[in-house]
This record gives sequence, C-alpha cells and structure tokens, in this order.
Amino acid sequence: MYRATIVLIAALVTVPLAAAKTSFVIVGDVSIGGFPSNGTVPQAIATFGRPAERVFFGADSCRLTWPALGVTMETWYPAGDLDPCGPNGRHRLTTVTDRRWKTSKGLAIRDPLRKLRALYPKASRQAPGKWQLTTRRFAGLPLPGLEARLKDGRIVSFTVYAPRSPF
Repeated sequence: MYRATIVLIAALVTVPLAAAKTSFVIVGDVSIGGFPSNGTVPQAIATFGRPAERVFFGADSCRLTWPALGVTMETWYPAGDLDPCGPNGRHRLTTVTDRRWKTSKGLAIRDPLRKLRALYPKASRQAPGKWQLTTRRFAGLPLPGLEARLKDGRIVSFTVYAPRSPF
C-alpha cells in the first residue's frame, strides 16, 4: 500500500512539473515552449513531460499528445530506425491549441485576425482560415515555418514545422 501511494504521488507530480517547465511561448519557427523545432522525442519528453498518448501511423510517423498542455506533435524516423515514437524519432510538426500559448511577438490563441495582421504584416493567407506567419526556404521553395489557423476570425491553433533537410 505504501509503495502504491508513492507511485501515485510521483505520477501526479510529474505532469505539473512538466507544465511548469513549459514556457507556452512559440519563438518563430525555432521553438515551442522551449522545445527546438529540430528536436527529438526525448527532447519533447524533457520539455513537456511524458505524453498521454503515442500513436504510430502511416509508414513512418508517430503522433504524441499532451492534452493538459494543448500540444499535439508528429514525429518521423530517420535512416531506417523503425520506431518514430522512440528515442530516434524526429520532430515533423507541432500544433498547439491551449489558450496559454502565444508567440514571442504576443499573438495568442483566441486573438483576432486584425492582431495577427498587425504583428505579422508579411503573413500570407494560404487557404480559408490558414495563415503562414513565417516561412523557410528549402530547395528554392518557401515552406511553412509557423502557421496560424483561425475559426470565426479568431486564432484557434498554431503549428510549428521542423526545418527541412536534404534527403
């Protein structure tokens, strides 16, 4: 009984500690709450704590979720490693939805489109409700770095994409 109580207390303390380490600030397309956009699964766990769920999907992908933080991350495996959810899994993209998240420029979940346009004057509308805030050049093409999704004129999520690398 004593041992079970210790385990329960340790489990309850782990999630709040991970949340306490998370800054809830997105720095361009460079980092999400302190997690680097070119990071690995172990770095994600160090930043956000243990994910509530790890789901293998597709041929080489994993989805990790931290519902208490409003974080969903997709990872992939490089160079023949067969476990995109494991220690060699590499970040592909992260979407955040919790209203605590904001960019380093001060744009936050639930902010209106007019604030997005004021803080990111070079942002471009890609589709209805989808705005590219930053881009990266890869092989001469502008690819998304940070994007915002809107519903009813307000931001509902941010997605940060990993840098691309040669195949």
